[in-house]
Amino acid sequence: MRKKRIFSALLAAITLALAVLPMSASKKNFEGKVAFSPTVTIAQAEGPVKHTQIIDGQPGNKTEIPLLSGDIYMVCKYYRKMYTGSFNFGYEDCFAPTPLTVSWTSKEDAPLYYTFDISTNNDMSSAESYITFDSSVTLKYLFMGYDYYYQISAKYEDKLIKSRIFEFSTEYLPRTVFIDENVSNTRDWGGYYVDNGTKRVKQGIAYRGGALEDISEEGKRRMLVDLGIKTDLDLRKDGSTNLGHSPISPDINYVEVGGPWYVGQYGSGIDLPSYQEALLTEIRVFANADNFPVYVHCSLGRDRTGTICFLINALLGVGEQDLFRDYEISSMARTGKSIDNPNSEPWYMTGVVFQYLYDYIKNFQSGKTLQENAEAFMLSIGITESEISAIRKNMLEDVK
Repeated sequence: MRKKRIFSALLAAITLALAVLPMSASKKNFEGKVAFSPTVTIAQAEGPVKHTQIIDGQPGNKTEIPLLSGDIYMVCKYYRKMYTGSFNFGYEDCFAPTPLTVSWTSKEDAPLYYTFDISTNNDMSSAESYITFDSSVTLKYLFMGYDYYYQISAKYEDKLIKSRIFEFSTEYLPRTVFIDENVSNTRDWGGYYVDNGTKRVKQGIAYRGGALEDISEEGKRRMLVDLGIKTDLDLRKDGSTNLGHSPISPDINYVEVGGPWYVGQYGSGIDLPSYQEALLTEIRVFANADNFPVYVHCSLGRDRTGTICFLINALLGVGEQDLFRDYEISSMARTGKSIDNPNSEPWYMTGVVFQYLYDYIKNFQSGKTLQENAEAFMLSIGITESEISAIRKNMLEDVK
C-alpha cells in the first residue's frame, strides 16, 4: 500500500498532547472500562456481499474481505478456462472494484475529530492516516491478499482515546482499479505468488487497461495522484492519439510503440520479423526502475496489452491459472468482447488464440519450464541477462 502522510503536523501535535497529559487526567480517562471502545463494521460500499462485523473486545478476530463482487467475483473466485463465456452478456464494464467502508461507534460523546490509521504491519508502523469528522472511512486501492491492521483514535479537548488494533485480510483475487467511466478494463497485474510462495509480483507498480483518449480530469487525477503513474506505455503507434504525449499528462514518460500480439493461424506465436524491435522496447520499459508505476495499454487492453503482460509475468514465474485468468477477465469489460464479433468470445480468444501464444512460449525449448522458456525467448530476441535480472528486481518482492 502506497504510504501517505496526511496532516503530519497535526498528528505530531496529537502525539505530543497525549504525552504531556497529567498523570491524574490519564487515570481519570482510562481507569475502569475503556471509554472509547468501538464496534467496527467493515461493509462493502457496493455490491451484494454482506458486511462482516468485527466484535469489540475479541483481539485476533480477523476476517477475509473480498474486494470484488457480483459476476467478476464469481469469475475470479471459481475461474477455469473460458469461464467468462457464462457472464457479461450485456457487454458492459462489470469488474470495477468494491470499496470498503469501515464504520464505528463510540461510547463517548462525539470528539473533535477521529484519526483512522491503517497499516500492513501489526505494530502499526508506516501507517496511512485519515482524519475525519465522521465515524467512518471508505478505503480504496487496497492490495489483494494482504493483511491489514487499523486503529481508531478520538481527539477531545482534554484527551486522546485509542481503540485496540483491529485486523482484516483481503482475498487473494485479481486487483481491479477504477479510473473513470471512459477508461475500460483497468487493473493491477501484480500480486501473484511465485518461486514456491517465497516471492510475489509487486502490486501498485504495473497497471493494464484500455485507451486513454477520453479520460476525464478526475481520471487523470486518480492516475497521477492515487496510482502515481510515471510511464504511459502505449502499444498502438497508429496515430490514434495525435498528441505526441500521454493523455494523462504531458509531463509523464510516454513510450509509444506498435506492439505485437498473437498472429498466424489460430494466433500461433509472435510475428518477430515485423515486431522484434517494438517488443524489445516494450520489455525494456520494465527493466528501468525509474519508469514505475507503469500503465500499459492498447485500444482494448486485451491483445497487444495481454501479450506483454503475459510475457513479463511468465518471466517472473506466475503460474498457468493466474496467467490465463489475468488475460481472460478482459471479457468482463465492455472493451473485452464485442456483440458484433463472435471471435471476441472467450471460447476463441482464450481457448484458441491465447492458448496458442501460451503454448508457443511454453514449448520454446524442450525440457524447460514456462518461466525458463520465457527467459530463453527474451534472450533469443536480444534482451540481456542483466535486463532480465533488473526486471525481476524491479517487479518481485520477498514474502514477509
